Amino acid sequence: MIKIRIFQDNRPIEFIRFCIVGGLCTGIDAAIYYIVRGFASYPVALMSGYLLSLVVNYFLTVYWTFKVKVSIRNAVGIVAAHLFNLFFVRMGLMYFFVQLFLINDRISYIPTLLISVIVNFIIVKFVVNRVK
Repeated sequence: MIKIRIFQDNRPIEFIRFCIVGGLCTGIDAAIYYIVRGFASYPVALMSGYLLSLVVNYFLTVYWTFKVKVSIRNAVGIVAAHLFNLFFVRMGLMYFFVQLFLINDRISYIPTLLISVIVNFIIVKFVVNRVK
């Protein structure tokens, strides 16, 4: 069984930096989501915001949050983690809220975002620690 230690070496500062980067990228993501949602479907808006904020997120996560060097290996790992988060966690939750519970997508976006941030931290931390 694989153990994931969120605060390895008692360093919650990574989580704080992750939250700051996440907050900035979430702002980019949300702004793009709501702008694109004005003329496109929610899946298109969700992908647009997420993918555009991913570029900023990657560099800040590598250089500032976890302070590792950019490499093909960590780029692939982090991008794969984010794509998993986008297509399985976010899209799955949005489908769950919008299609099954008939909650407006503009409202469903908020809990989906909050849940995906937590999942994303755990996945990205695991990837970064495995591919240093």
